[in-house]
This record gives sequence, structure tokens and C-alpha cells, in this order.
Amino acid sequence: MKILTKTALAVCTLVLSSQAMAQIVLYEGEGFRGRSVVVDRDMRNLDRRGLGDKASSIVVERGRWEVCEQPRFQGKCAVLRRGNYPNLRGTGLENNISSIRKAGEGRRYDNEPQAAARDEYQFRRRASERTTEVPVTSVRAIMGPPNQRCWVERQAAPVDQNAAIAGAVMGIMGYQVGQPQQNVQHCTTVQGTPAHYEVTYNFRGSLRTVQMTAPPANNRVIVNQQGEPRM
Repeated sequence: MKILTKTALAVCTLVLSSQAMAQIVLYEGEGFRGRSVVVDRDMRNLDRRGLGDKASSIVVERGRWEVCEQPRFQGKCAVLRRGNYPNLRGTGLENNISSIRKAGEGRRYDNEPQAAARDEYQFRRRASERTTEVPVTSVRAIMGPPNQRCWVERQAAPVDQNAAIAGAVMGIMGYQVGQPQQNVQHCTTVQGTPAHYEVTYNFRGSLRTVQMTAPPANNRVIVNQQGEPRM
């Protein structure tokens, strides 16, 4: 009984804490660019938060949120779960969001699009976040798996000896006999291209490593005050 009671209390605490930490970030431009607004509670009208009804990309850092194109949760609405939305074309809201509220726990909604599979937001600069440049100490390319390249060539087919003798006889008799041809596939293994780069940088005397899709420019990495990479 004691174990059951503790488990129930732990579940209640987890639910309450997850609701308290729920957060969504709206960006003025697609791809998490431009001005941004952080929302951590229900908002009947976003006009007071600086972006008006203009929002072209969204990051849901915690929880599930219902976003609507009109104030007071009217008009078209969509529910966004935790994840990144580089654009809102999949929501049907046409970049117009005027009100936001937390979605009901366990409730299913008709319009609940999937978040982007790739974490494009991870290194984006957050609202009002201070950044600085730090030096890179090493860059190592991590190669992807080797690739197989194949091509087809037209080549002479193997000749059966009996058929060759018969063909020679036919040639003597005045018939033109050509050597048969066939398609032959050839394959070779080539080295893979870089899958990503492991970049090590120095942040306040501590070496840190991050994976990047391309080598950093000018051997510098932009980081925030906690040393986390930013773009």
C-alpha cells in the first residue's frame, strides 16, 4: 500500500510539474527566424505580445498546445505536440495565430500535425539570448557508409564452341553471322561522403564537442552564456 501511495503521488507530481513547465515559442519568420515570443500560459489574444497574429514557425518545448487563428480560440485551430515546426503549412492556419492555450491531457483533436522529424531548432538562437564567439580547436569529418556505384556495358556474349563451328560453316556458305551481344553490369565500391563533422571548441577553458553538418566558418563557433552552440 505504501508503494502504491508513493507511486500515485509521484505521478501527480510529474503531471503537475509538466504542466507548469509547458512552453511554446513563436517565430515571425519560417525556419525559426525573426522576432520571437515565448508563451507559458493560455493567451486569449496574442496582439499584446508583439507579434500580433503573425507567426510562421513554432517550437513546442514542452507539453501540447492548441493554437487558433482568431482570438478567444475561435476559427481554425490545430494542436501542436512537443517538437519543431519550421513552417505552418501543415496546420492549415496560413501563418495566422491569435490565441494559444494548453491542450487537454488525453484528449484527441482532429487537427494534430506531426512535428518535424529533424531537430532544426536545436542550435537556433532563443529570444533575448546573448551569444559570443569561441575558438575551434579541432574539426573531424565522420564519413558515412561506403556507396556502391553500378553501370551497364554492352559486351560480346560468351560463344558456345558448337555454335561457333556452325556459324563458321554458315559464313562459308555466304551468310553474314554477327557475334551476339549482351548487357553486363559492373559495380564498384566508393568511399562515402561526410555524414557530419565533430567540432571541438574551447569555452572558458573547457573543451566541448558538437556535431555539425558543415565545418564552422573562420574556425569559430557561436555559443550562448552556457556554452551551447547557436546559429
